[in-house]
Amino acid sequence: MRRTAIVPAIVLGLSSFASAAPAQATGGVPGLDTCGQFPDVQICSGEVTSWDGSPLDVDLTLPKSGVGDRHPLIVMLHGFGNNKHEWESTTDEGDNADKWRWNNHWFAEHGFYVLTYTARGFLDLGRDSKRTDQPDTPAGHSPCSLPPDEPGSYCQPFGTIHLKSRDYEIKDTQWLAAEVAKAFPDVDTNAVAVTGGSYGGGESWMQASQPVWDAFSATHPELPVLHLQVAVPKYPWTDLGYSLAPNGHKGPFDGTIYSSSSGSPTSDTGDGNPVGVIKDSYATGFFFQGLAQGFFETTPENLPGWFNDAVVVGDPYDAGSAGTDRPVYIKELRRGLTELRGAFYQDEFWAPQVAKREVAIFSVSGWTDDLFPPVEAFRQFKYLKSLDRLWPVEVAVADVGHPRAQNPAFEWHPLNDRAWGFLKEQINGSHRQQTTVLTMPTICPPAGDETGLVQHLTGRTPEELASGTLTVQYASPGRLRNTKATPTEDPDNLQTDPVTGFLAGAPGCRASVAPRLVDETARYTAYSAPLDRPRVYIGLGEVHLTYTLIGANTATLLARVWDVAPDGTAFLMTRGAYRIDGNLGPPPAGFDSLPSGTLDLPLFGNHWMLAAGHRMRLDLTQVDFPTFLPGNSMDALIAFPSADLVLPTREATTLTLPGA
Repeated sequence: MRRTAIVPAIVLGLSSFASAAPAQATGGVPGLDTCGQFPDVQICSGEVTSWDGSPLDVDLTLPKSGVGDRHPLIVMLHGFGNNKHEWESTTDEGDNADKWRWNNHWFAEHGFYVLTYTARGFLDLGRDSKRTDQPDTPAGHSPCSLPPDEPGSYCQPFGTIHLKSRDYEIKDTQWLAAEVAKAFPDVDTNAVAVTGGSYGGGESWMQASQPVWDAFSATHPELPVLHLQVAVPKYPWTDLGYSLAPNGHKGPFDGTIYSSSSGSPTSDTGDGNPVGVIKDSYATGFFFQGLAQGFFETTPENLPGWFNDAVVVGDPYDAGSAGTDRPVYIKELRRGLTELRGAFYQDEFWAPQVAKREVAIFSVSGWTDDLFPPVEAFRQFKYLKSLDRLWPVEVAVADVGHPRAQNPAFEWHPLNDRAWGFLKEQINGSHRQQTTVLTMPTICPPAGDETGLVQHLTGRTPEELASGTLTVQYASPGRLRNTKATPTEDPDNLQTDPVTGFLAGAPGCRASVAPRLVDETARYTAYSAPLDRPRVYIGLGEVHLTYTLIGANTATLLARVWDVAPDGTAFLMTRGAYRIDGNLGPPPAGFDSLPSGTLDLPLFGNHWMLAAGHRMRLDLTQVDFPTFLPGNSMDALIAFPSADLVLPTREATTLTLPGA
């Protein structure tokens, strides 16, 4: 999320417009009529009318002269609340991290046309005040979301946000790209790439499901058909429903935690697993940020209604939903966040690629990204490999992405180098090949510049990054109550929240401030015996326990796992969430009428080096607020006799530790 205040950003946008280079006619894309040098590449700016009449604020960076006669096109998509300037720079180095050799300047130098535009619904506030490397291209206004003469429509101040709907933003990108190819005959229509981070990363995955961009052939035959060869999503989602509300249940696709999802990839309604635990700090922050910058879609999908029903009202969902209209909203929300906005559910587009040409994908995820953790890329990798074991899809994971990620340059530089090599290999014709999953470790706290010291590990699948397991058997029983009325009873709740910690300037390595609580029914805390040898935790991992839910039919179970040094300092390695929903069916065989059973709570994962002498601390709680939305069942009590922590390790051995 942008840290720049709204009013100063508007002032910055106006000043950048005033200092723009002298205008000159392009004679190309209608509306793209202001061009200038910034400083050694030419960028043309303006408002371009999209397929439904909505004006979009666009920049087009032209390829440097003398770099070939035919030029590929790359579309670079910004994050939520950001604008067209995010992936723009006046240097190849950009911000020296995520944008290092991955920006409009870099691609223009290598002969690409680079299309950057502000997504509908967001106001271009000018370049980021913290990014002095960004060019001062004019900031547009994009005042309307729909044609004024369309029945029932009207102009809105900054447009309508559809959350990367297949019916809106996906079509915007394809329309603008076709307009560029029409205006510039030297664009190679068979060499198109798309990339973006977060909001743009989710769209990049969605675009990859459509290798041929011909949606407007029937209505606008003058627009050329484009062929997408490569997609490079960064810290993306593939199931927006699960990423915003993880349910913790194994994926119906192959029954593993590495493909946990809202539903089956063949489901057009997102059914299969219970609605998960809302990531409250992120969901609320995004919602109010969207309200500050524009308007959310209200018809045919009611996005504010989704927020009210899922976040404001809260659980129970599905079969336990109360109220006349609520089941309708939940059904609409399920389909809207999966089939219409999740790449995992585009089976009708993915399957036909196997018999023709498969879009090549290089996806980057963050081990320490609490918004879109690695399972978002893992589930899609596994699905595509199930269609074709040689699908050209590669995944890289490191300490990058949204908070709590540290985003070190020493990890972003090799990631971008590898992505660039992948793109060059596939841009002139994507082709099947054996690919891998790459990982780099999280280093907490960093000692300094670890360039050249970070080990890069690979596996053929996400699971094969590890060769063994480390299991901690915590023998102590637990009884967890719902502390929704006193969510700050556990100080580590605020300390570890990605949003409040980020805004307060907390470091990416979150340290515990509350090793023990006075009332242990608020949080179960247990320690392992010290490790007698170092271990490399790599992958997801899970918490296994047998439970009984008393006083309610639904509850949330949340986990945090810490690396505890001999001096007692504890750094957060990973966390996880699980929805217990007794409304979805009868109790398991062998149990009484109380919701009971066994569960495997999947963790977000990490690549973490555990030193000898260190211990692993496990926290279990019903309330980890504001990170997750607390359940409404105030009488809910989760009881369990013991808990097992199972972490995959690089070492090819099985090691079991007792709880201390």
